Amino acid sequence: MIGHGWAWMNFQGAIAMYKSFTGAKVLCPTCKTRVFIQNQPWKLQCVTCYLARKAKATPTARYAVTTAPIDQAMLRRLVQLCHPDRHGNSEAANIATSWLLELKHG
Repeated sequence: MIGHGWAWMNFQGAIAMYKSFTGAKVLCPTCKTRVFIQNQPWKLQCVTCYLARKAKATPTARYAVTTAPIDQAMLRRLVQLCHPDRHGNSEAANIATSWLLELKHG
């Protein structure tokens, strides 16, 4: 019986959580004119305000871009590593090698 009571409490909690996110109509706090259905806890504003805020957001870089020059010894190594002769004259090797040689010769 203890297990059954625990299951019933979990069921009641699930129902309460479901009821709290089954589509309450909420006035958008950003524009204060549109009503939207907040059926998820992460929905905090109407679609129009969300899209406007998303469009204004600046994209973030996934990694830092460095503009430091590559020294000539390292460039030589990189050209040797990706040279088309070592990679079956693949298109990727040709593109990478030509880019590196452009860096090397300016």
